[in-house]
Amino acid sequence: MKKRTPSILFPALLVLSLSLSTGLANAQVTLTSPSDGANLSSEPTFAWTGGDYDVYLFITIFYYDLGYWSGYYRVLFPTAGDSVPMPSAWWEKVGEDTPCYWAVLGYNTATHQWAVSSVFSFTKGDARLSYLPDTGITECYDNAQAIECPSPGQPFYGQDAQYVTNPMSYTDNLHGTVTDNVTGFMWQREDDNQTRNWESALAYCEDLVLPQGGYTDWRLPDKYELQSIVDLGRLEPAIDTLVFSGTNPSWYWSSTGYANNISNAWSVDFLVGYERTTEKSSSWYVRCVRGQSIERSFTDNGDGTITENTTHLMWQKEEADTDMDWEQALLYCENLNLAGHDDWRLPDIKELRSIVDNTRFLPSIDTTYFPGCQGGPPPYWSSSTNAAYADAAWGVHFVSGGSHYYYKIPASHVRCVR
Repeated sequence: MKKRTPSILFPALLVLSLSLSTGLANAQVTLTSPSDGANLSSEPTFAWTGGDYDVYLFITIFYYDLGYWSGYYRVLFPTAGDSVPMPSAWWEKVGEDTPCYWAVLGYNTATHQWAVSSVFSFTKGDARLSYLPDTGITECYDNAQAIECPSPGQPFYGQDAQYVTNPMSYTDNLHGTVTDNVTGFMWQREDDNQTRNWESALAYCEDLVLPQGGYTDWRLPDKYELQSIVDLGRLEPAIDTLVFSGTNPSWYWSSTGYANNISNAWSVDFLVGYERTTEKSSSWYVRCVRGQSIERSFTDNGDGTITENTTHLMWQKEEADTDMDWEQALLYCENLNLAGHDDWRLPDIKELRSIVDNTRFLPSIDTTYFPGCQGGPPPYWSSSTNAAYADAAWGVHFVSGGSHYYYKIPASHVRCVR
């Protein structure tokens, strides 16, 4: 069974000793910063979080690129408690895998003395682990109740809780934002508790500046991105509230329009965790995100399998010949031997949602790669049980691409993954 691990982390606390006064003890300055040698996928943030406050702090950052030293110099902390992100315009100048070096300078306002810390480094790179975090489900179930997780060969083996993918993990940036350590996206930690229609939701995120004087490239998350922070092991709300405090157990807008009706758009429910389309005039909550959107693509491996190139998941191209109930679906995928691989399994609900094509309808999938997809009912099974109803599992209906929970006994479609 998967174990729930602490899901929120904090940046490294770097304690610097700066000699700022002759004959006096060194000034102790606590700085929240990237750890030395860190690989970062987004701009670093520095925060002066403790220590002696009778000084000014400055940060100088250099990087070496194309044979030249380039630098950024700015007074970051005129007062204690300041938290300042690196400006996006500077960050964009730094090349991938380019080491950056930084140091803190202190200035004693009483003695007019300067001091400098050791030199630290970080590297600009892609620090994301995956585009698909885990579902958060940690319990095993049969068709009616929670059970001890079965062993291989036993009934109901192969369900969500028995496969650890990418456990959800976040870093609190200490200035109103949270970074998803799996996907690399930065999120608004608390929404403003206001509901808006879809057009107003788009405008709100485009106009958001967070933290004050900081990032301006916020946007409304797409359906995939918003689903990624849903924790299906939790209810009312279906999200980790230690990370995303104040989340309403209600609907939040995504930026994804509905392919079958331009007047509608997708929203995600944080009561239980499913999604639906509603008219754009509806009024829902908003949580903004920043980071590069993902363009999904597929490769036909020519052996009855399809690889999705961003998640690197390999899919069964043609689904099972017959429909089956949930227990049978788990067993079918565990026993599947295809293209020389015998480690197939029933996908969890976030994995199954990841092959939905929201620009298509009936079926809402790219039929170039999945030509036999059944767009009509019943849905396709996932390995994920609904936390509110032990007799129901999550599934995706490829008519529209929405997901919901369905009783485990009726037969449904099956497509395996590895």
